[in-house]
Amino acid sequence: MGETLQSLENEWIFVESAFLNKQGNELYLIYYMKAEDISRAYEVFTKSDLDIDHYHKNCWKKYCEGREVLEELLDIDRFENLKSCR
Repeated sequence: MGETLQSLENEWIFVESAFLNKQGNELYLIYYMKAEDISRAYEVFTKSDLDIDHYHKNCWKKYCEGREVLEELLDIDRFENLKSCR
């Protein structure tokens, strides 16, 4: 878990979630990330030497045929509000 949190910090990722969606006989992986700059996050991930990032890179190659960025319909968060509450 420590290395995973380090990876998220390096990439400036605020939230990372994965969901398995079964529709009929098909399985879909839905992966959600929220970052300060998603392009920067991918760049840092691509260059990372952390073991956890190498593991994820191999999983993507093995299990994912491609990546489709979904159309964002709504994105609301309270991150700034939460910072001021501390």
